Amino acid sequence: MSVYSLNPVGTTPALGRQLRLRRLLGADGRMMSVALDQAVPRGVAPRLADIKNTFNRIIEGEPDAFTVFKGIAGHLLWDNDVTVPLIIKGSTFCVDFHPTYDATVGNVHDAIRLGADALAIGISAGSENQVAMLEMMSATTEEAHKWGMPVICHAYPSGELWGDRKGSTESVVYAARAAAECGTDIVKTWYTGSAAEFKQVVDAVPTPVVAAGGAPAPKPINVLEQAAAVMEAGGVGMTCGRNIWQAEDPAKMVRALRAVVHDGVVPSEAVKLLD
Repeated sequence: MSVYSLNPVGTTPALGRQLRLRRLLGADGRMMSVALDQAVPRGVAPRLADIKNTFNRIIEGEPDAFTVFKGIAGHLLWDNDVTVPLIIKGSTFCVDFHPTYDATVGNVHDAIRLGADALAIGISAGSENQVAMLEMMSATTEEAHKWGMPVICHAYPSGELWGDRKGSTESVVYAARAAAECGTDIVKTWYTGSAAEFKQVVDAVPTPVVAAGGAPAPKPINVLEQAAAVMEAGGVGMTCGRNIWQAEDPAKMVRALRAVVHDGVVPSEAVKLLD
């Protein structure tokens, strides 16, 4: 009897998707990434205006990945030897002009051309635009998987139809589960205030769940405490924007968050890395 080895994926896109996810989530299946995609949704803050310097300071801390729009990627990476995985943001809302509609501004082919390891898109669950957002998310995910590109969904229950339930654990569970139902590979969603509450989100979503870093925290240790609670709940990590690039030393903040996410360091010890 001949002995041979089967290639389980052949030449399908499954291998590309698996390799990209492996780079994003690493050997321990966890991810501490940085969001640099807030200029359009929230305005051009000073640190975002000085994007090259801000980026270089962040990368010194060795995050697991970073997210930018397609037009910014070349400015940051063309003459830089950075090997940190790139996530291209393919849609965006704007708090001032279209808060519950993510306009499509990039696609899977942009992500492939730019050498990205994932495409990120967003939805506003519970909004009058939910139908369009679900259709966009499903179609984008289907196309991305044809090319071996993972999809990260920023699934936020930001819609106006929630009323006073907006931001509740119920609404976050719904938004995150909708992203999983449509086939996205990683779900990024709002933190729900405690490990016990966020565990309800993680338990209801059969794909890896990452917590968004949220609004600027009163103190750095509050960000580390949130990260610790997310990990306790079973989340795979954190994606932080303002709480990193507005920090006194962004690289140190990245290292402190990495210590919590990857090494299980308690916040009271991790905060010492900021000294």
